[in-house]
Parts: sequence; structure tokens; C-alpha cells
Amino acid sequence: MIVLQLKFKVETEVLERHKVAAILLNGKEYANDLKEELKSLFLNIPNNNRPILGIIQVGNLEESNIYIKHKLNIAKDLGLETVFSKLPENSTINQIKDEIVNVSKKVTGLIVQLPFSVNYALDPKDKQDILNLIPINKDIDGLSEYNCNSNYELNNNFLPATAKGIILLLDKYNINYKKTDISILGQSNIVGKPLAKYLSNFANKVRIFDKYDDKKDVINSNIVIVATGQKNPIVANNVKSNSIIIDVGIHRNNSKITGDLDFDSFYQKVKYLTPVPGGVGPMTVVSLIINLIKAYVLQNPHDQDKYKVFKKYID
Repeated sequence: MIVLQLKFKVETEVLERHKVAAILLNGKEYANDLKEELKSLFLNIPNNNRPILGIIQVGNLEESNIYIKHKLNIAKDLGLETVFSKLPENSTINQIKDEIVNVSKKVTGLIVQLPFSVNYALDPKDKQDILNLIPINKDIDGLSEYNCNSNYELNNNFLPATAKGIILLLDKYNINYKKTDISILGQSNIVGKPLAKYLSNFANKVRIFDKYDDKKDVINSNIVIVATGQKNPIVANNVKSNSIIIDVGIHRNNSKITGDLDFDSFYQKVKYLTPVPGGVGPMTVVSLIINLIKAYVLQNPHDQDKYKVFKKYID
């Protein structure tokens, strides 16, 4: 009996040492590949047939400054024209609304950078009223009520860029997200809620959790998407060993960037895993440009043949 126990212990240790770690979903590499595709696409399209990106910022929040600079730089790198309007934090609601109307006339797709950094309390209804002024066929961030209240089934619906990036990444690695069991942790308007609605179109069992819910049922899911903004909402024991884990979280601790999850423990257990950084994050801006192309095609259907090579990413 002692010999058998020792043999089992040795075999178990050997298996653990040789256990295959997760395949990393390399969003950084794929985003770079898509950027090169976009560059080649725009090189063959005259300037007057290219989309124009519009961005409105209210206030001077440093994190927003960083995100906007990144978006503007990528657009410039791709040869796209941009219109950037930065309003002071004391701008009134009517001034913000007027600027949306004004910029909308000049661009193909418009982003109103969130959060608003104003020096007064902004009622959530007023915030949504502002976002609703973005024309439906220019709402490339998908934050108007038209998009938020949809199931993203119509051709003029826009899935928010981060959610879109996750779908593109799953497609890249041929990961099935139809007729399967999916858990989504976090219910923001840019990731959790739109993904839950979008994925419900494909005969999935979609389980929705906010940060206070019991997570015991997560272990039933084949795909787990975590976007809580909270550290360690689940641990590796909460998921299947062959599951796909999408970590959307970003946490900065001094110079180190991590996700919502403890990367090392999940890396040794699951089948696929997004790293942070280098997973979902890089896919967001390139997905925004793809949404911008979709907006251009919606507004200029006679030019759609110029963008047919990107149809597979738009649909």
C-alpha cells in the first residue's frame, strides 16, 4: 500500500510538472496585424473616401487624455482625418449638446469620451440625453439608447469597441461562442451588458453576475468574461480546467499593470487566457476603427466595395 501511495504521488508530481499551460490570446499581436491590414486598405482609398473620426472630451481627466491621445495617434498612423474638441469642465449641458451637434456634422463617427469631468453633479439622465444626440449611424462607441437597448441584431447597431474586440479575438482563435455556456462578470455599458445581449443571439446559456453575486455557477461555463474592475472576483477553483477566460480588467500598481484575475493561477489551469496587458486592451482601439469603417459604409453604401475586404470584421 505504501509503495502504491508513493507511486501515485510521484506520478501526480510528474503530471503537474508537465501540465500544458493555457494558450494566450495575444490581442497585441492581432491588433498590430489588423492595423497593418487597415494601413494597406487606406493606402488604396482616396482621402475623400476615407472616414473621419470625431472625439469630444469634457474636462481634463488625465486617464482620458491618455486614451484620447492613443486613439488620435492610431487614426493619424492610418492616414485618417480627425476632429477633436476639448471642452472645459465648467461647460453647461447645453454647451456640450451644441458641440455634439456641431462636430457630428463634420465626422463619420463620433466618440464622446467618458467619464465627463465636469465641476458639477451630472444627473445620469442628462448624461444619457447627451449621448443620445450622437446620430445612430455615427455612434461608433455604441452608447446611445438605440444601441444600449438593442440586441445588436440590426446592421446599424454598433457593439462597443471593447466588446467588439473580444468577439474579434475569439474569432481569431476559432473559439466557439455559439450554443455554449458563458458567464459574464460585470455589467458595464461598454462590456458586460452589451456582450450579454449580443451573445444571447446565438442560443447560448448566458449567466450574468455583478460583483456582489454568488459566483458558484461560474464553474458550469465554457467561456468566462471578467470585467468587474475589482481584483480577484473569482479564483481558479471557480472555473473549469478547459475553459476560456477573458480578463478585461486593468489595474495599475506603481509601474505594474494587472487584470481582475490572478494570472498565474489561471494560466496553469485553463485552456485559453487573455494576458493583461496585451490581451483585450490593444483590441479596443482597432475595433473602434472597424466600427468607424462600418459607419462610413452605412452612410456611403455606394462606396462599400472599397471596404469589402473588411466586411468579415464589420458583420
